[in-house]
Amino acid sequence: MANESITQRISTDLRTQIHDGSLGPGALLPSEPELAREYNVSRQTARSALQALEQEGLVIVRPRRGRVVRSNQRLRWHLSEFERPDHTVLTTSDAWETDIEGQGHDPTRQDLQVERISPPDSIATRLNLDPRTDVVVVRRHVRYIDGKPAIISDDYFDERIVEGTELAEPEDTTRENILAEAGYEQVYDIDEIITRMPTPAEVERLSISTGTPVAEHIRTGYTATDRPVRVMVSTIPGDTLILQYTIPT
Repeated sequence: MANESITQRISTDLRTQIHDGSLGPGALLPSEPELAREYNVSRQTARSALQALEQEGLVIVRPRRGRVVRSNQRLRWHLSEFERPDHTVLTTSDAWETDIEGQGHDPTRQDLQVERISPPDSIATRLNLDPRTDVVVVRRHVRYIDGKPAIISDDYFDERIVEGTELAEPEDTTRENILAEAGYEQVYDIDEIITRMPTPAEVERLSISTGTPVAEHIRTGYTATDRPVRVMVSTIPGDTLILQYTIPT
């Protein structure tokens, strides 16, 4: 009984800090050894208290980091930072995960599929390709957040540009200067955002109901000579994310 009582007290103390904002979304909770020392209890007792918060959905566990406070708010997707041409932030998997964790969500995993296809008309138009004769490499990502598919990101490249590079391979890569190395440095983007109902394929990939609207974010990347070299099409459920831009003044 004594162990049960102190376990409940530790959970209550932490729960109160979460609810009053002392431990906000993304905040790192004390570790099991830290709690054990603070409350003069065994590590198992501290673990039980933390697991109670996990079971309530207040806390998520991140490998190599610990337990962080889960957010019940919509996730903000910082489009002015993600995939920016200078590749300084939020482009690698680690940076993506850090940003998601910092908002109190769990960046569960990313699935990747690489294909060579005839470009859809909308992609062919943006890349100045002929859909009847040209081929594109498309890198299809599904990004999972809090254990659920949250974002579809499909990257399209002219096959002639990326053939022989890592972008044409079926493995993920964290290197961000591949286009520049191939002689097609991406220096600016044009973004388009469309709201619409999902296609049957998107309903399946995102595991959403057919009545859930989606936002489609289309980013076309250009070289200094205004040549389009990349089209990224991201599809996001309308009830999941907030798309955010920071515009310099």
